Amino acid sequence: MSLLRNLIAAFCLVTAALPAPTLAASPAEEWAKVGKFFTWQSSLPENKDRPVKVFYVCVGEETKPSMLLVHGFPTSSFDFRPLMAALEKDYRICTFDFPGYGMSDKPAAPYRYALGEDARLIWDFVTKVMPMKEFVLFSHDRGDSVALNFLQLYQAASPAPFKIAHQILTNANMYLPLANLTDFQKAMLNPATSAAAVQRTTPEALAVGMGATQYTPPLQPNDPEVRALAYNFAAQNGVTVIPATIQYLNERKQFEVTFLEALAKSDVPVTLIWGAHDMVSPLRVADHVWSTALGGRAAPASYWLVPCANHYLVHDQPYDIAAILRSELGAAPKTAPQNLNTEGCSPVLVRRH
Repeated sequence: MSLLRNLIAAFCLVTAALPAPTLAASPAEEWAKVGKFFTWQSSLPENKDRPVKVFYVCVGEETKPSMLLVHGFPTSSFDFRPLMAALEKDYRICTFDFPGYGMSDKPAAPYRYALGEDARLIWDFVTKVMPMKEFVLFSHDRGDSVALNFLQLYQAASPAPFKIAHQILTNANMYLPLANLTDFQKAMLNPATSAAAVQRTTPEALAVGMGATQYTPPLQPNDPEVRALAYNFAAQNGVTVIPATIQYLNERKQFEVTFLEALAKSDVPVTLIWGAHDMVSPLRVADHVWSTALGGRAAPASYWLVPCANHYLVHDQPYDIAAILRSELGAAPKTAPQNLNTEGCSPVLVRRH
């Protein structure tokens, strides 16, 4: 594991030896042209009602069932482009960039980024910006924590003005004692080292490092996905806000038990999908979520393992993920244990109840 951390540190913090992709060639530019913006205000006193522009994209016919995709750290809604393409004929799909990420505004300190505020942003999005009466909630990485905070708001409402039809949770460190934080994450998280880490990190280096370690097979520096990552990190000098946005890890540590308790008592069907090659959010995290929150609860739950995917499973195997969703959301979901298909990298339905 120390070797992995050294590799990540070398890729993400040392820029001199890394090729610099050309940002202008990034497919993220085309993605940016597809989206729109709405204005939103945080309720936190320290943010002083500062308005921020939030970037969003919706695809598919409005008459189709709705799905909301919630991205993670430190990436953006662009992560979901392949999955949206695979699903848009059957669903009305929306996604957006949280403040501090992607094409949305990235206010500098003293602006505070918080999971609870992003959960409230989801609430405003599905009630005011793109109203949804019923929708599937799909989240990844940091987005899982936002989605679980949002679930708490949903449970506290009496009643909520919408229905979460199904909740999909994918690779994330939902229980930090079982995580493998990288040297890069630790350096950005620690106020004593974060300023130096920012100085040593470029958008290109961060993108190359992530491509080399968190995708399977590893992405080459000139891969379009790597160029897109760099483009999004460079927008509004986004690397400089990473020490602020990564503080969600401390917030999640504070609330991770109550988040899982909310999941355990939820009456919303849940599907847990995990890329097996993820060494930052390893498989033991998914096992813990199943054993503590999903395996014994009354509401339906299922657990899928994607054996050839890494942390960014929606990039590595988007059509398989789409097929899992169609199975889970269909009238007759598969019984466990069972392979999704006969391919060598077929996802496996490990558990269901």
